[in-house]
Amino acid sequence: MTDRVGLVAPDQWPSLPGNVSIDQILDLISDSAKISRSALVPDATMDSLNIASLDMVEILFDIEEKFDVYISMGDDLTGEVYLGGFIKVLADQVRGDQPLPGSSR
Repeated sequence: MTDRVGLVAPDQWPSLPGNVSIDQILDLISDSAKISRSALVPDATMDSLNIASLDMVEILFDIEEKFDVYISMGDDLTGEVYLGGFIKVLADQVRGDQPLPGSSR
């Protein structure tokens, strides 16, 4: 499947760091954005999921808290069209093992 700007939709979840499972990430997204877990598939677009910017901030805060990492809200993250791509960017940042500012790690 290709979207309107020529990006190819992912058909599977990205690999995640050993301390993170796709179920943990999907549970956080589902709970934070009040989205049915069954709607959270790799090729779902952020628009189709109706994830508002306030929901996005809450999702990022929840991920930071759960995994004790800092997630940068840069263009890589905000420019993602598909949920699978969004989770890949999150996984790459979590994999970097960046401690939260002020953390004792």
